[in-house]
Amino acid sequence: MDSQWFAKTAASSEMGTAVLAFPWETTPLGPISTWDESLRQVARTCFSTGFPVMIAWGPELTMIYNDSYREILGSKKRLTALGEPVREVLSEIWDEIGPQFDLVMSTRVPTWTTDAPLTLNRSGYEEEAFFTYSYSPLVDDAGRVAGVLDIATETTDRVMSNRRLTAIARLHLVLQEHQGGPSSFMALAVETLSGSADIGRCAIYLPASSGLALVASSAPDLPDELDTTVVEQVCRTGEAVVDGRLFFAPLVSNDASATVGVLVVEAPSHRLSDDDHRAFMTLIAASVGAALRSAESQQAQLDYVRAHAELAEMREGRVREASITLQQSLLTPPPEPDHLQIAVRYQPAGDDLEIGGDWYDSFLTRDGATTIVVGDVTGHDHTAAAMMGQLRGLIRTTAYITGETPAAVLAEADDAIVGLGLGEGATATVIVARIEQLPADRHTGTRTVRWSNAGHPYPVVIRADGEVEVLNRGNDLLLGVNPTATRRDHTVELEDNDTLFLYTDGLIERRGMTIADSLTLLTQTLRGCHELTLDELSDHVLSVLAPGAEADDVALVLLRTFPEDRPRPPEAGPEDLTPGIDPPEIAPDITPEPESA
Repeated sequence: MDSQWFAKTAASSEMGTAVLAFPWETTPLGPISTWDESLRQVARTCFSTGFPVMIAWGPELTMIYNDSYREILGSKKRLTALGEPVREVLSEIWDEIGPQFDLVMSTRVPTWTTDAPLTLNRSGYEEEAFFTYSYSPLVDDAGRVAGVLDIATETTDRVMSNRRLTAIARLHLVLQEHQGGPSSFMALAVETLSGSADIGRCAIYLPASSGLALVASSAPDLPDELDTTVVEQVCRTGEAVVDGRLFFAPLVSNDASATVGVLVVEAPSHRLSDDDHRAFMTLIAASVGAALRSAESQQAQLDYVRAHAELAEMREGRVREASITLQQSLLTPPPEPDHLQIAVRYQPAGDDLEIGGDWYDSFLTRDGATTIVVGDVTGHDHTAAAMMGQLRGLIRTTAYITGETPAAVLAEADDAIVGLGLGEGATATVIVARIEQLPADRHTGTRTVRWSNAGHPYPVVIRADGEVEVLNRGNDLLLGVNPTATRRDHTVELEDNDTLFLYTDGLIERRGMTIADSLTLLTQTLRGCHELTLDELSDHVLSVLAPGAEADDVALVLLRTFPEDRPRPPEAGPEDLTPGIDPPEIAPDITPEPESA
């Protein structure tokens, strides 16, 4: 069986090994040796990331998933889901997610859902869970939508923590303002607790002359179901007891020297009484007991919670500040070539605490040619940023030392990625562009931009009359995918006061809009902006196309030409940037260039 295409990837994970050994011939997908190249590529991607990823492919949307996604499936579904239709595996939530699958496959437009509540039976019981996920269309070799890619992360812990923190804060606020006696105080506490989604029924017992007495209950039937001997035991020993979904917690005095009551809380049916829930109940009991005997003690509890939240917020702020500082340190100021101006921008995602893989670069090669680069490493985290730094340095060094055309530079980078063992994560979309000029063209001001495109969004030229030209010459394969991939050079001429505009996909990719429509919007945004300075043009583009906190990271490089037979404008750079170096002549093409529209 020809499964070698997947063997290396499979060896890195348990689910990869399981996929390799699975009898796919019993499913609509057929033997793994017959899978078309599109499915093979997405399978390699799925098992080359630590992020939870699931592939639903074929007429029955048969499931393939990696180790991280297996954890989402719980202790039951994880054992039987591989190779099964997603409709059957996730039947209990299919009414919620099924229409999203249909929409993605019919429109080819990806979805994005944040903190979606889903009730799953994945570990033998109905369980409330929350997920942030995206469904994207998968296309087979014939260009048909053949499946859906599910990239997901479970956010249950964060959502539950925030919800429980809110419940504790609300309880404290209500009890702190209460002015009545113990009975009404406890009734208010029970009423407040019963409004929390993390609490089912609850009751409170306080000492009385005849023993413990029920003073408040959220449900009339709860006291009849409770074992009063357990309540008495907790009050006598001061130790909490867990009985199924029931949690019996002692209410202690301020100095913890005596038990002054018992709080009984039932976990909701959609959540097990696990360690986190018991910790939440313990904190609830501490809050009620402290509020009953000492408002000052309860205030200390809230202060602790608030301080903890503020500390987390402070840490997040520091992480963000450090992330942006690191990103900016990798993005150096542009040079100032003779009669050329270069402007660069990097705008991080507004609500992102992680640095990403977007980058720009601009520099002069050894022969004095101006070279600009813009790229985007696959992924969006510190690992992607580290790989970005390596690829950026690799391309810069290769271009500077060799003085080769952009296609040759990218080919050398492909070879170096393999030779240096940078790994499967060293993939990126990149454009390398080199500005060249023959001495004979100086009097006309004509310059040639020679560029090579490794899967990146198309460059754009804003002409001196305000018209916009999208340089759609077809893209080559992403950098780092295949060291023998063909790399092509393309050329376009720039006249005086033309502007070359390069950018990363965060500027044009948006939910609900195709790439073609996004490029049309970009063209409309740039048209007629030829009289703006490069800084003004950068601000204009970002304000229109990437204005909000939901925007992705964006990197921009803009290059404008100036007439060489006129005095040099201040923004065009110094008088003599590279003494002793003649302007580079246009190098011959290495491969033929198809000039398509």
